[in-house]
Amino acid sequence: MRKSSKFKKGFTLIELLVVVAIIGLLSSIVFASLNTARAKARDVKVRAEFSQLQKALAFYFDKYGKYPNETPVGASPWAANFDSMAGQLVTEQFLASVPVAPANHFYRYYNYKDSVMGGLLITNLETIDPTTTPPFNSCRPFINNWCASNLATTDFCICNPY
Repeated sequence: MRKSSKFKKGFTLIELLVVVAIIGLLSSIVFASLNTARAKARDVKVRAEFSQLQKALAFYFDKYGKYPNETPVGASPWAANFDSMAGQLVTEQFLASVPVAPANHFYRYYNYKDSVMGGLLITNLETIDPTTTPPFNSCRPFINNWCASNLATTDFCICNPY
């Protein structure tokens, strides 16, 4: 008995292109959700580091009756003050190491010396929309260029009052 038609084994070019397109679509969805997860993870890291800094500043204040850097340090007092303040906390062994801001974040510190704000820690969060309403546990809003009540921002602030 002879077969009238032979079936070839394998896939056609169209079938392969459809499979590749589906895999590409699924991978782009996965990568997009991973980017969001990474941004949230960076925000969690920032908040955890700021919580540790707040505790270390409280220990420093308890020991010396003041916060580090009562006068601005360097040409850029917000950034230079942060590195100097964190270095002092490491020297005093209130902090294990100087925190480094993750990608897309900045760390700032300023000492308002004897004001109700005291030592102010400031960073930005990636996973919130710019807003005038402070994120949870943030000392915003108050009248200041960084954390003003009238500017929409992603800033996250921790006040360490005197």
